[in-house]
Amino acid sequence: MRTESTHSPVGLTRYAGWELDVRRTVPVGAPELWRRLLDDWLPQWLEVDSVPQMVGAPLRITDRVRGRVVGCHVGRRVRLDWTPPDLDHETMFEVTLLEDTGATVILLHQERLLDAAERQRLLDHWTAVLSELRI
Repeated sequence: MRTESTHSPVGLTRYAGWELDVRRTVPVGAPELWRRLLDDWLPQWLEVDSVPQMVGAPLRITDRVRGRVVGCHVGRRVRLDWTPPDLDHETMFEVTLLEDTGATVILLHQERLLDAAERQRLLDHWTAVLSELRI
């Protein structure tokens, strides 16, 4: 008797489509990491001028809007609707900082990806971004 698997492929969710998570633990406190994340890293990673901490604020590059802030817990999490420069569709991108004794976990989450290939390409990209992070 053959049974069909009811499990989805890794990274495929019922409501968010394809998604990914990448994390790295660094020996820095969350307040310092948050400042660097918002001032330096996120604008560079997302190729935008800045990442505001106000819900509804646009993400811009020069005069072009590339997304908006849909959630922000200052010092802990920012959630964005964002269209990456190399994609023709909007994704949801979230960064969360989780404090652990003497260290902080940086968790990157992205969803609304189109397929397994796009997920793998972005998973490789974000893994490299976090592994190259200079603290």
